[in-house]
Amino acid sequence: MEKIINTIMSASSNVLYFCTAGKDRTGVVSAVLLRKLGYSDEIIIEDYMKSKENLADMLTAYAKERPEADMEIMIPHVDNISRLLKQI
Repeated sequence: MEKIINTIMSASSNVLYFCTAGKDRTGVVSAVLLRKLGYSDEIIIEDYMKSKENLADMLTAYAKERPEADMEIMIPHVDNISRLLKQI
C-alpha cells in the first residue's frame, strides 16, 4: 500500500487507478489518498459511499445470476470505511 500511495502522490502527471467495483482496493487507496491530502472523514465516507449508488445495478444483476452471492458483503457500508479510517 505504501508503494502505491507514494507512486500516486509523487506522480508528475495525472494517475488513473481502478478496480471492478471501486469499493475495495480502489476505495481503500482513495481513502488513504484523501486522508493524506487533509480531507475530513465525513468527505472520505461520502466519497466512498458513492460507490454504493454507482454499483447498485451491477451488483443486483450479479446477485440475480448468482443466488449464493451475499449482497451484504458486496455493497459498501459506512461501518467498513469508518473502521478503516480509524486505522490510518
